[in-house]
Amino acid sequence: MAQPEETRNLFDSAGKKQTSKDFEPAPDTIDTNFGTLEFDGRAFPTKESAQKIYDEMDLQRATQAYMDFYPALSVYGIVRGQIRDFQFASASDIGVFADFMKPSENYLTGNDVTVYAIASLDLKLDGPTVVDIPAGMMGNANDAFFKYLTDFGPTGPDKGEGGKYLFVPPGYAGEEPDGYFVVHSPSYRIWAMMRGFDVGTGDAAVQWFKDRLKVYPLASGPRDNTATNISGMGINSLAPEDGSVYEMLNEIIQYEPTALFNDELLGKLATLGIEKGKKFAPDDRMNLIFDQAAKLGVAMSRAILYANRDPEIRYWPNRRWEKMFIRNTEFMIDGIVDVDAQTLWLYQAICVSPSLLSTTPGVGTSYLTGIRDKDGEYLDGSKNYRLCVPANPPVKRFWAVTAYDPTSRSLLDSGGPITVGTLSKPVANDDGSVDVYFGAKAPEGKEKNWVKTDPSMGFFVVFRFYGPTEGYIDKTWVLNDFELMT
Repeated sequence: MAQPEETRNLFDSAGKKQTSKDFEPAPDTIDTNFGTLEFDGRAFPTKESAQKIYDEMDLQRATQAYMDFYPALSVYGIVRGQIRDFQFASASDIGVFADFMKPSENYLTGNDVTVYAIASLDLKLDGPTVVDIPAGMMGNANDAFFKYLTDFGPTGPDKGEGGKYLFVPPGYAGEEPDGYFVVHSPSYRIWAMMRGFDVGTGDAAVQWFKDRLKVYPLASGPRDNTATNISGMGINSLAPEDGSVYEMLNEIIQYEPTALFNDELLGKLATLGIEKGKKFAPDDRMNLIFDQAAKLGVAMSRAILYANRDPEIRYWPNRRWEKMFIRNTEFMIDGIVDVDAQTLWLYQAICVSPSLLSTTPGVGTSYLTGIRDKDGEYLDGSKNYRLCVPANPPVKRFWAVTAYDPTSRSLLDSGGPITVGTLSKPVANDDGSVDVYFGAKAPEGKEKNWVKTDPSMGFFVVFRFYGPTEGYIDKTWVLNDFELMT
């Protein structure tokens, strides 16, 4: 019975003959982690047991729905947050982190060292929509399920020269005019982001994007646009971690085309009262279940992120640094969906693009997370650490290490510097290596190389390689682990 499937021939190995007397049913009393289940007449659940079973069934399905639909919840949280908190009035309104992202903007592992420009598209409202980007951008667009649509810039069809991208809605059969990079979207809502590296900062960056980045309906042509410095404005872009998240999920299901989602996933949602075209009206019982399910979904996602059990999670076998994409950016393994790898990335980060896992020297980006010190202990904000970055980091553009809040997976709000890297010009050692210090207080004379932590919580870091080169890709350059200082 234990033979591998590919060698087992049932015609040769079905086993000895059996009859109905060989069937062994489950007992009529079953002990479970949610109570003892009793069955009358050997199989008929008692009223009390049936209720326990349905409570558990609904809880399990709702918990799994939280994780399965988290990518869609994440996009929705971003788009809704930008409209609500930045006062975006249309897709033509551009947000610019002209003075870099701050801890008041809780985007999942956003960075505070590059200038972002962001837009929220809605093809149901505007129909086919043009995103006219300037040269020199690096970014991407994702659909409402955080599935990759296209890159902007050197890894996109414009090859870094800029150009007009035309996003067309689901089922679109209209004209596709020449002169556009046409992208067929399976969803109505799209989130587009890009980074500008030579755009200045502050008012200069805002004006740069206002003059050069245009988003508008194809039907109307260019229309009035705004560009706003959103640095420090504050936003909550995260999906809720309580029962209200299912109201958000219902809104997504009602708005987006059914074809965007897997039929089986939609079938399970329907058993929870979330179904396209129908009113979502959970009773008190289901609201309690939804609240617990969301928290269980969070707990499971935290385990996948902070205590990952995949044997391939480490980038270097003898280091604690972990991959953010375990194998690929499609979250596939041997032709099937790599569900834990998908949760690993999308619970801690936003955007999906092949360029985020660069294998071409000098192109794209790569990221690693540091969660534990060299002894395997979680990083603790009340303790002091040293991270020695070896000389000659293998990057074309720059490297940076940034600290994050483990609850929000967003920039750590410690009241001090949270990023050290090439752009901050840290002091190097004589051999070219750079020591980065983490703690609530900077070691004397090390302020330039210091990341301030919050002693009331743990933290984790993301080490970014912008334009990773051969030493990173072939793993001949090895990053040291965090060392606890006494």
